[in-house]
Amino acid sequence: MRVTRARVRAAGLADVAHILAEYRDAISTLPPEESANLLWRPYGEFKAAVENGLFFIVENATGNFMAGAGVFDLDDAGEKELGMCYVKQEWRGFGLQTLLLHVRVCAATLGQVPHKGAGIGTGTGAAGNYAALITGVKPANARSASNTAELGFEPLAAPSPALFNACASCRTPPAANCGRKCCCDFFSLADTRRRQVIEKSLQMENWSKTRNDQQLIVGLKIRHLLDPDFRKALQDIVDELRSDELPSEKLRHDEPRLEAEPVAVESVGRINDV
Repeated sequence: MRVTRARVRAAGLADVAHILAEYRDAISTLPPEESANLLWRPYGEFKAAVENGLFFIVENATGNFMAGAGVFDLDDAGEKELGMCYVKQEWRGFGLQTLLLHVRVCAATLGQVPHKGAGIGTGTGAAGNYAALITGVKPANARSASNTAELGFEPLAAPSPALFNACASCRTPPAANCGRKCCCDFFSLADTRRRQVIEKSLQMENWSKTRNDQQLIVGLKIRHLLDPDFRKALQDIVDELRSDELPSEKLRHDEPRLEAEPVAVESVGRINDV
């Protein structure tokens, strides 16, 4: 069996040009129907995510890009959008989309909204202390929509205006007469699933999956999963969210399928200048 070792880490400003080159190459080389699902964000939002330690990349031992994804702040402080997830073709099927979800949920939840306890976010009580985690999926991208549901996202009935700010620079806007305001449908991560994702992340020492006689082992070079203070903060969040759950919520999200096969291109969020 072949073993490939890699690592996931937060991108730095020195990585920006390389990351953008990978995404541009994907746009130009993927089949049109697949390329359309790779939705960009304005450059300023992408750079801000990098500066805030909220854009993550998976790379092999020699530093070659394998996958990437980010968390983007919105004008509404009670919301964050997960987007720009891309897994290179040769690394599809190793669960990297799910790994990047784990990393981003932990990082985004640690970045709390202002006025803790004011009921801003996904609900009231403990969950209301944390920004809602939202993602967008093109209706035509059935595989990504299915994967999004399996990962614990639920339809967002009334998306806030802040989610549409990036639409002005969208590379694939909806037709003018189709009646859609945005090319994406929006989904929010359920509070119980957020807790489960964080809890599972704290238990991981690395990420490993085998496919077609090849094993991929990804080391977690993520500060919030290595630093004792950050880990304690995440465990406190897990305990807080669990205490706020209703019995029916615990049953509904029991045994989450967090190892679902990822799609290669996650049409989550929007980006356009990359």
